[in-house]
Formats: sequence, C-alpha cells, structure tokens
Amino acid sequence: MTLCELFHHPRVSPPGTSPARDGLAHIPGMAGSLRVSALALILGAFFSPALAQGPTTASRGDGASAEAASGDAPVEEMEIVIVGRRGSVTDGTAVPVAPNQFVLNSNDWADAMAGTSALALVKNLPGVTFTSTDAYGLDLSDGFLLVRGVRQNELAITFEGIPLNDGSYGSVTGTAPLNIGVTDDIGSIKVAPGAAGVDTFSNSVNGGEMRYALIDPDTKPSLSVTQGYGSNDTLVTSVTGQTGRIGDNGPRVLLGVERISKDKYTDAGTQYMLHANAKVVQDVPWGDFTAFFSYSRAEIWGYNNTSFDMLSKLGWNGTDILYPSYARAVYVASPQNANASCGAYTCGELASLVPYDTGQATDDFVGNLTHDFRLSDALSGSVMAYGAVSDSNIEISDVTTPSQTGAPFSSQVWRTRPQRFGGTANLSYDWGAHTLSTGLWIERATSTSLFAWYNQPLPGQGAPLKAIGPYDTYGPAFQTANDSRWSTDSRQIYVQDVYKPTETLTIKGGVKAVDFTTSGGGIGPDRAPNGTLSARDSFLPHLSVDWRPDPDTSIYADMGESMIGYRVSSRGNIGPVSSAWAADSQDIFDAARALLKPERDWNFTVGAYHDFGDISLTVDAYYGIVLDRLLNGTSGPQFNPVRTVGIVSRSSLVGGDATVSAKPASWLTVSQSVSVSKLRYESDLRTPDGTSPLKGHYQPGYPGVSLITQVTARYDGFETGVTSTVYLDNPFTYTNDIYVPDYWEMNAYVAYHIPQGNTLPDLTFRLSVNNLTDRHNIGSVGIGGYSVSGDYQTFMRSAPRQYLFTVTTKY
Repeated sequence: MTLCELFHHPRVSPPGTSPARDGLAHIPGMAGSLRVSALALILGAFFSPALAQGPTTASRGDGASAEAASGDAPVEEMEIVIVGRRGSVTDGTAVPVAPNQFVLNSNDWADAMAGTSALALVKNLPGVTFTSTDAYGLDLSDGFLLVRGVRQNELAITFEGIPLNDGSYGSVTGTAPLNIGVTDDIGSIKVAPGAAGVDTFSNSVNGGEMRYALIDPDTKPSLSVTQGYGSNDTLVTSVTGQTGRIGDNGPRVLLGVERISKDKYTDAGTQYMLHANAKVVQDVPWGDFTAFFSYSRAEIWGYNNTSFDMLSKLGWNGTDILYPSYARAVYVASPQNANASCGAYTCGELASLVPYDTGQATDDFVGNLTHDFRLSDALSGSVMAYGAVSDSNIEISDVTTPSQTGAPFSSQVWRTRPQRFGGTANLSYDWGAHTLSTGLWIERATSTSLFAWYNQPLPGQGAPLKAIGPYDTYGPAFQTANDSRWSTDSRQIYVQDVYKPTETLTIKGGVKAVDFTTSGGGIGPDRAPNGTLSARDSFLPHLSVDWRPDPDTSIYADMGESMIGYRVSSRGNIGPVSSAWAADSQDIFDAARALLKPERDWNFTVGAYHDFGDISLTVDAYYGIVLDRLLNGTSGPQFNPVRTVGIVSRSSLVGGDATVSAKPASWLTVSQSVSVSKLRYESDLRTPDGTSPLKGHYQPGYPGVSLITQVTARYDGFETGVTSTVYLDNPFTYTNDIYVPDYWEMNAYVAYHIPQGNTLPDLTFRLSVNNLTDRHNIGSVGIGGYSVSGDYQTFMRSAPRQYLFTVTTKY
C-alpha cells in the first residue's frame, strides 16, 4: 500500500523525494489550500475530500454563571468563557458577548463524545487546535492542545482555582487536566488566548490561560445518569447527584462519577478511565466555604508511535503494537532472527520500531479548601489551600534490554511521583471608578522519577506482563536508571487596577513578580543531570483597553509579558517536554547551563466585534515575541531517546482569527472561523556543540491554518449538528523539510429530548459520530519530541469512524 492510498490522495511525495520529480507542482500556497478547504467544507458531508497531502519535502517558508462557578473575579478583557452542560439548548453559539469573550452553550462542544477529555471541550474555538489518537482523548501521551501556537503545558491552566502547571505526559511538576474531574460536571471554562492575567497563578505560562470549574451545587436535589455504548465495545457511564441544601442553613453537595472502558480500534488492548469528584459549598453570612476533591484512575494500553516510513511499508493498520501475540514478539526480538525477513523490515529493524506493548497506569488525587469572603461593600477576597498527588507508571517493551529469564526483551517502566502543596490569597477593593486587587501564590513541589526494567517470561513459562501492571510478577526490577529527585518552589505576587473612566471604556493594568526555582536531578550511579535553575523577574506587566461605544460593538487591545520556570523532566523521558535535565549527560547539562536563560514571552492582541443582527463578526490580530526558548532535538528509538539541549534566542508569533456567526432561521445556527498563525524562529538553535540552522523555519507540530465550520439545527425536542475541522500547513520537523498531511475531520450528532411527564423521567437519546467520513488522519505530532530534520517515529494516527449511543435520564 502506498501513502497515496493511505491518505486518499492521487499523488504523494514521500520523504526524500522532490515534488517536481514526481510530476507535482510546487507545494500549494496558502490561498490554494484555503480554496481546496473551502470546497471540502461545502461538499464534505456528501463527497470524499481531496485535502490530504503526503509528507512532502519542502523549502517553504446549566449551572451558575462562569463567575459564580469558578469563584474568580468577573470576566475581563481578552477572555473566552464557556459555560453550560451537555444538553443545554441556549442560543448564542460562537457569538462573543464581550471583547474576545464568548458565552457558549454545550453545542459548541456537542460534536465531542460523552466522556471526552476536558481538553477537547475548547477545540472548536478560533486559534485552538486539538488532536488525539482515540475519539475520547483518554491517552495523555497523544492528546495535544495548542492555543495560538502555545501548547497545553505552556498555558496557565487551573481547575477549581488549583494551578495545574506543567500537565504534560510524564510531568513531574504538574497535573494533567485530563486526570481531574467528571467532564459532565464542568460548569465553566475561561480561556484567555493571548496573555494570561497577572492574577492567574502558574509557573508554566508562555501565553494564555484556561480556568476550569465545576458547576455550583444547586439548592434543590437532583440526579442525572448517562449510559452509553459505542464502537469497539465502548461503555460510558456518568452519574451526578446533588443533595440540594441540607437543612435550612446546611451545605450543598455535588457528587459525580464517570467510567469509560473500551477496546482499542486496532490490534488488542483496552483503555479504562475512572473519574470521581465532590464539591461541597457552605454559605455563611460573609461569604462561603468550598471544598473540592477529585480522584482519577487510568489504565491505558497505548498505540505505537509511527513514522512515515512505517506507514508506507506496514500500512495504515500495520504499525501498532504486537500485543497479544507474545510468541511472535519473542521471535521478532530474538537476536538470532535479527537479519531474517519479517515482511517489509528485517526482524531486528521491526523489533526496534514495533514493541510488544506500551501503556500506562496512573492515579491522581487533587483537592482544595477555599474561603470567599466580603468584609465590606468595597472589600472582598479569598484564600485557598490545595494539594495534588500523582502516581504514574508508563511502560514500553525494550528490546535493547533482555530479561534475565532469557526473554529477548523486558518491560521498561518510567515511574513518576510528583506531590504539590500550596496556597493562594487575593484581596479586592472598590474605590470609585477603580477596582484595586492584589494577591499571592506559594507552592512547593517534590517529585521523583525512575526508570526500572522488569523480567518478561519465555513463552510457555507464564503469562506475559501487562502494560498496565503489575510489573513485579517475575521478581523486582533487575535494573534501574536515571533515578532523580527534584524540589520546585514557586512564588508569585501581583497588583492590578481595573479603571472605568466612562461607561464605555475600561482600562486594566497590572504587574506581577515571579520566582521559580528547581533543584535536584540524578542521584543514581549513572549520573543523570543534576543542578539548580531559577527564573526570577520582579516586573511583568499586563495592560488592556476595552471600548464599547454601543451594546453591539467592542474594540479592544491587550498586551502582556510572562516568564516561565524551567521545565523539568528526566533523562530518557519519552514525552514531549523540553528540559535541561533531559540532557544525555551531566557534562551536556553543565555546558548548556551557560547558554540558558529563563524564557520570557510578550503577547500583543487587537480585536473587534460587531453584531449586525442575524450575523455577527469577530476579528483579531496578534503578535508575540518569544525570547530564549529551550528546545530538545530528539533522535534514537522511542524507548531510549537521545536529546540535545539548546536555546533559540528569539522567535516571533504572528496570526489572526475571524469568526462569522449567522442565524438564517430560528431553528438553524451556522458559524465559520478561520485562524492563521505561525511561530517563526528568528535565531538558530544554539547547543554546547554548535548551532543548528533553525532561523527562518517554523515551529513543528502546529498547523498554520485552521478552519472550523459548525451547523446546528433544533426543532422542538429534536437536535442535530455537524462540525468540520481542517488543519493545514503543519511542519513535521524543526527545519520544516517534511510537512504533515492536511487534517480534515467531521463530527456529527443527532439527539431527541423527551421532557419529564407523569410516568417518565426526563430523557435524552443521542447518537454521536466521530470522523463521519472515516478519513485517514494523522493526529498528534511530536509525541516523542521532534527531530531537527528527516523522518522520525513521533506521531500517531487519529481514530477511524466511531459511534456512541447514549441515554440520559434526569430526576
């Protein structure tokens, strides 16, 4: 099978070939891509698309309001607010109600399956891209979110006010949003896509912010139960109960649990996720106390990382893990068969590309206690204490380390154990036309990371180990490496003034000071890098101006500067985190430390919105400056990557968004958004060994163009919708010598609601379809990092067409 067949495209240039030599014209320009995409968007539901291009060598440049649910200050400039619960039917889809701020109902993520990752709920917003290997985004390793070129671990993300920091795969300093809370219980998400506010606490923010909050418990008792069944024996169960107010002055309690289990769509293995959360609110005369707790358990058999060469030689469905064919895996990995043929590769080559299995087992505990108070009509504030503990085991079969039992490979398990405890305090004072506020954040994180190898049996001598554990069936770990310990101290303070000189003009100005220090690293005899790195700045400003001459118009500008702490990850890590501690040796770390500076980012945005009646238009343009970005160039096999450490002194981000929303009929809503964005390296990558020519190239793994079309129809109890998502112009490597094929996915749903009657409870029947056209898409890119140039085993496919039928009952 050729790549042409894989991507439904008549002609393709694989890596290392020239478009001219294949009889193809030079890579189409932006305008050509947009013309093709627009045609596909119009005809996509009925005809096969012609969007995809192969990898090509190129030389081209219901709950409370959001405020009440979150406990934060009122929404201000440069924020997007998403409120609602699955099944709400309020209008206003994608229509901004303030400068670059939207109040969206559940239909803006209605194409997402029930139980989908919390990250996916924002994927239909302009300037946002989200990809994952499965339709639910359950595997943390391959669920990638970017907001204006900024990855999820580079955003300031909070959940119920708790700073999550770096929540990426294998992180030792944060918590992933995927592993917190019941998705159906999320009541609000605030997204500021430009510059994060000075009152948002995080040590990982390069750009914007996202604030998740559960719905506020209601004063009346209720129960909601959702049960779903779908493709690959998917079972989704979600239950949310509310006590109402207990007694005359007692607390209000929200309890939720969500369970998802399914088979993988290729080969064998299962994926299981359990979420549970509780939120208790006790009102008092001067404010309220809120307690929140979340537990998450994940047992995920993963999909194998893939390269373009593997797709070409093994076929679309041929690149996944060998599980449960243990005998074949042993044969392929046996040294005596290294030069024997195993199809398109020799057995030795295949063994290094396709492991027996890979997966992860994780547990996450997160909770806080918050007190919101008002001391007078003018003075109010809040205090919060929180904790977050994670236990993660990430497994992959390693053919370079045989088992002591005689089996030709072992199970390599990457164990991370971060623990974070901290607190925040905020005060706000209304003084005439001014609202003055100040606050502080303190957190201490301790974390461990260890790679351990466990014995696999010879065939016939016992059952093989499972990717999700237990791992010590055949004895304790016989080998360890990269044993590391870190402590990270984070401190942030801010002052801010929101000044409203007239009814139509609002000016917000503030400044924050940050101090982020990480100490530690390798403590084992193999000397993984160890040292201390600090990022400090006492003046990081933020300023925005919002002018609203009439209720239908908003014109605004926003700018801000941020600084991040140094990202922390172990040598040998198999995630996408760029970290100095991931260097291959202490010598490289020490040499790189002389080059490193804390990364700082400037973000500037101007935008406008106008409502013409049945049509509304939102536009914005932005420019960003990124200084001293740390990068890891990656090579080697996925179970033993080799990483260089260096910085790019300066990069620039340029882009813009436009959204048109229309309501041509009372029962029909249509919206179209177009986003164009590019992060360009303005300097070369400097490493201790020299420079790599990155200047003039674009950030890999981030599409330069995204188009999102949404059509929703409602009539009485009937509701249906289609969402089309297109991503174009996505570099695969740092030097952009290969580009990712264009991505196009259509999701659809149809639902019917029966209100509560005398004999029946409130019922909603829903059928959801993910990837309606069953298109072959490459999803997340850079799972194992990015190569400087050339093909690399670091992306995954997206899911084929997936169905889910759900019934929701409410009492």
